[in-house]
Amino acid sequence: MHQKRLGNYGEYLARVILEERGYIIRKTKYHTRYGELDLIAEDEGYLVFVEVKTRIGSKFGSGMTAVTKLKQKRLIRSALCYLLRKGIRNQGCRFDLLSLNLDSQGRLVDYDLVINAFEVEGGNFY
Repeated sequence: MHQKRLGNYGEYLARVILEERGYIIRKTKYHTRYGELDLIAEDEGYLVFVEVKTRIGSKFGSGMTAVTKLKQKRLIRSALCYLLRKGIRNQGCRFDLLSLNLDSQGRLVDYDLVINAFEVEGGNFY
């Protein structure tokens, strides 16, 4: 499956999974100069920035290992852009990671949802 198509399909599956778990999807594919936020949702009073990683098989490892410190920094910067552009203040936020594993036919085998996958720690992110 082509990389872009795989990513789009994975984000579609992610929306379905998250909505079944009670998330309210607010935005998909939000672009900033620092990168893309796959999904922006609400869950239990939090604004949630969801990174979706989709894999076919285990050849390239788990999607969980793909969110490096550099990727985290880009996600944080993108989230800050979103918050600033929307004028959102005093809102609890978190970063969730959803890793999807598909078989060779593109069927969902399993998934792993990490709630609050990483924290924003001190530093200059902007």
